[in-house]
Amino acid sequence: MPTSISGNVRLQYGNHIHNESFDSTTNAYTFANQSSQYSAGGARAVYSSGSGVAIDTGQIGSAEGLLLIKNANTSGSLSVSVDAGSNWDIKIPAGFVNLISVGPDHPIHVRTDIDNADIGVSSVSTNGTIVFDTNVSVAGTYLINAKTNPDHTSGPAFILKTTVDATTTGVVFELDGVTTKDLSTGTIYSSATVATIQNIADYRFTLTEA
Repeated sequence: MPTSISGNVRLQYGNHIHNESFDSTTNAYTFANQSSQYSAGGARAVYSSGSGVAIDTGQIGSAEGLLLIKNANTSGSLSVSVDAGSNWDIKIPAGFVNLISVGPDHPIHVRTDIDNADIGVSSVSTNGTIVFDTNVSVAGTYLINAKTNPDHTSGPAFILKTTVDATTTGVVFELDGVTTKDLSTGTIYSSATVATIQNIADYRFTLTEA
């Protein structure tokens, strides 16, 4: 028998509140589609100038239905395409959730929009604060690893977060994105360090069949 689909969406914008509920079922089974499947999980989107990467749809066939996706970042946006990466009309801010009705024609793709960059370090602090020689152009979450002085191209890497555009200052965390990283003690990074930063967006999703 078809699978039930129900949910509730509540949006509050200032004093305005919009609350909608829905309750339905999946399409009737056919010879070509004899069950209702869903895929759920989480992954990390990285920069792409093109079509990005398709999310993992598991056993779902072509009859996609609803996509619930959250940008798990605390800084920086996640771009979503419902056209296999040919158009990028959806940009989810950090911490926000989108519920999208998707069609059967194209898979869902994700990416971030900020290209990788090499950037010189000016100073680091025990509390995780890092100052660069030049601006980080867009606020967001980045994977950072030293390219020279020292050479950490094979690791370790850390998480860098900036909260405003065009800033030279950010905060570095362990890979959990929560624990600040002391880059000063033991001279892990110094004013001679050049680091590579890669824009990332962690996300969680559920994708159903129609």
